[in-house]
Amino acid sequence: MRESDKRPLWIVVVLLTLAAAALWGASTLTWIDVPEGTVFNGELRDELVGADLVSWPVPLALLALAAVAACLALRGIARRLLGIVLVGVAVWVTVLVLGGSAYDVDLSTRAPGYDSLPGSPAKVWWGPASALAGALSLTVAGGLLAWRGHRMPRMGAKYSAPGDTRAGETARDSDVDLWDALSEGEDPTTRDR
Repeated sequence: MRESDKRPLWIVVVLLTLAAAALWGASTLTWIDVPEGTVFNGELRDELVGADLVSWPVPLALLALAAVAACLALRGIARRLLGIVLVGVAVWVTVLVLGGSAYDVDLSTRAPGYDSLPGSPAKVWWGPASALAGALSLTVAGGLLAWRGHRMPRMGAKYSAPGDTRAGETARDSDVDLWDALSEGEDPTTRDR
């Protein structure tokens, strides 16, 4: 197999890994800077990160990592279907981020003593931008899988279990013979085959 045939597969693997990192990063980066003394879920907060506002970035990061293993193990139409699913997930992430539902939180509660301090919450784009970068990586990886996935190399026989043969009966009969020899008190490793 030529190196150029392997390149799209490695591009997909790198893109999925980058998507996982970007989505995980979206959960840890700031999405909203809040004024001093703001109470959120019973705690004084200076900022709200993605994990405070939405629950989907970390599970989708894990999905992207699982897709790495799946794209290496699957073949043909299954790999193309995986690509379509990844594009669908990317569209969903984009709608969630651009729809602004993450910002629908009540930040009007101020701690005593902070009531008179000025300030209002400000959106920060690092977190959402990271989520959108993850969605873009998922889109490109999914598009490549849907378009060229059936042509990409897949794991071959060298990744199969030891002793796995195309003629399953031959391997089974050989195993039965070994167990029969052991049952009869013979050492199957010393006899000639």
